[in-house]
Amino acid sequence: MFAGPKNAGFTLLELLITISILAIVTAFAVPSFQSFVMMNRLATEANEFIASMNTARMEAIRGNTRGVLCRASVTNDQVSAADGCIQTSSGSWAGWMVFLDADGSGTYNPNATTNPNEILLNTHVVRGSSSFRAIASSALGTAGNRVVYRPDGLARAPGQTLLQSATLRLCEVSSTITLNARDVRLGSGSRIGVSRSTSSSCAAPADS
Repeated sequence: MFAGPKNAGFTLLELLITISILAIVTAFAVPSFQSFVMMNRLATEANEFIASMNTARMEAIRGNTRGVLCRASVTNDQVSAADGCIQTSSGSWAGWMVFLDADGSGTYNPNATTNPNEILLNTHVVRGSSSFRAIASSALGTAGNRVVYRPDGLARAPGQTLLQSATLRLCEVSSTITLNARDVRLGSGSRIGVSRSTSSSCAAPADS
């Protein structure tokens, strides 16, 4: 009498071993993936801030005027340029904007008749989780959260003649992941650099 093939399958022991192996692999893989996502987000936001500073500088030189990058409010996931620069020194930046400050007032106040050359150049909304922070250094907060480039391509804080130095920390609040912050530094009015740092609570960075 012909006997058909036996049904193939896992035994209970094999299944338990497989589940245990998957649990071990997941325990190592998930933190690594979370770290990868965070590092990528930090790099992206740091690059966006650097690009915005370069835009403000180049357009100030090109237009023989002032180029301003400043903290801006965000509504419905869009920068509210009409609300102007946020000068409050506390809290995390939700976004920033770059504009040509044609009248040298330090504020964004375009007017088709009296101030037609006040032009919005760029806006950016800070992306990330609810624990992502963009924190200004003391000097940047004191300057009204503004980096102001003059026609010579050098940044000076509003009302100041000294070259501007400032830092914006882009950071993911984390007590388990090191190097969870990127500090974008402006030094001596023109030098831009990025450094990695660790700040579990995303505290304000030191000035450049």
